[in-house]
Amino acid sequence: MGTRGFAVLLVTLMDLSRIAQAQPVPQDGAAVPGAVTPPVASQVDEALHFVEAADYSAQHAGRALLVQRDGRVIFERYDNGWTAERPHPLASGTKSFTGVMAMMAVQDGLLTLDELAADTLTEWKTDPRKAKITVRHLLTLSSGLPAGDRELSGGRSGSRLLGEGAAKRAERLGLNDDAPRPDNLNERAIGLPSAMEPGTRFQYGPSHFYAFSEVLQRKLNKSDHPEKTTLDYLRKRVLEPVGIEVARIGRDRAGNPNLPGGMLLTAREWAKFGQFVLDGGSVKPPGGPEKNLLRPEFLEQCFVPSVTNRSYGLTWWLHSANPEADVGGLLGRAGRQAVQNQAARGPDGQPLRVMMAAGLGKQRLYVIPQHKLVVVRFAEATAQGQRFDDRELLQRILGSNR
Repeated sequence: MGTRGFAVLLVTLMDLSRIAQAQPVPQDGAAVPGAVTPPVASQVDEALHFVEAADYSAQHAGRALLVQRDGRVIFERYDNGWTAERPHPLASGTKSFTGVMAMMAVQDGLLTLDELAADTLTEWKTDPRKAKITVRHLLTLSSGLPAGDRELSGGRSGSRLLGEGAAKRAERLGLNDDAPRPDNLNERAIGLPSAMEPGTRFQYGPSHFYAFSEVLQRKLNKSDHPEKTTLDYLRKRVLEPVGIEVARIGRDRAGNPNLPGGMLLTAREWAKFGQFVLDGGSVKPPGGPEKNLLRPEFLEQCFVPSVTNRSYGLTWWLHSANPEADVGGLLGRAGRQAVQNQAARGPDGQPLRVMMAAGLGKQRLYVIPQHKLVVVRFAEATAQGQRFDDRELLQRILGSNR
């Protein structure tokens, strides 16, 4: 158990001691001077639930588990050699920043979800399929472009830190460290031949993200906004206002950010993004007034189920119904079917509304509005880690697995 996990347990034991030492309250309800107010018993139970959840995570190659309520970390533990200060690759967990950034661009008047991408990517106008692709198609991964995993092999930021699962995936795709990488991944993505009609099929992969990045960048170049690149816009309109200190964002040689999977953050930094989502697009600076950065009606567009995949919105997974191969590529068809549409449930037995960012190796950011919780999980991509189940973790955290 990591030192932070021990600290949480220590607090729990101290609370139990306080309960034993607490002085009685007079019958008339007046407080006894100097009396210690005992903690609510449910708080002690909750701490034990968190420990059980962290144990479950660690047994499945987990490296970190952080639970935050109302912007305050209430549990944090690091296992299997990881530390709080060490940034971890988010892998495809990076993708969910794109949906929020896109809605910032909608709010800023740079684009609309249903405009044709070909109005900006003019080279698409002569292609009968690409000419019909909208911004929404790109953000819901239903543009008709091929996934592009093999062709867009430049985005492997932090893959060595993820372990054997990342290495096996690269091998399966025929990727290696010596393989030449495209200098400009945006250009490579928009040049891919269309694979199917837009809006007909969910196709998980990086192509949509690089194509969207090129749309936004060209929009910025023609606008009066001070940011002229996608990377600058991501930093100035999302990361910095939310207070996220970014350890690393992978880029190609042209400077295009690896939006599909190139960010590394600490658990606490990723939790800030989850809190921003939980707070409806607002931030609460210490000692300052709450500030809304993204209007709630725009942010909520990220969590509307898409036509081609009801478990996916605008770059976010929904309800924790999770076709695992689509977020990690480590399960086959049978595994996907086994986890489809099986939502986590709360202590009341009702399905939870969960917005989830997910990446290879079972990297997770969960936002759970019903319980005002943000949960971060980091893990190594291993065979044992493949057995990790989102529902099992969340139900342990909430104490609803009993």
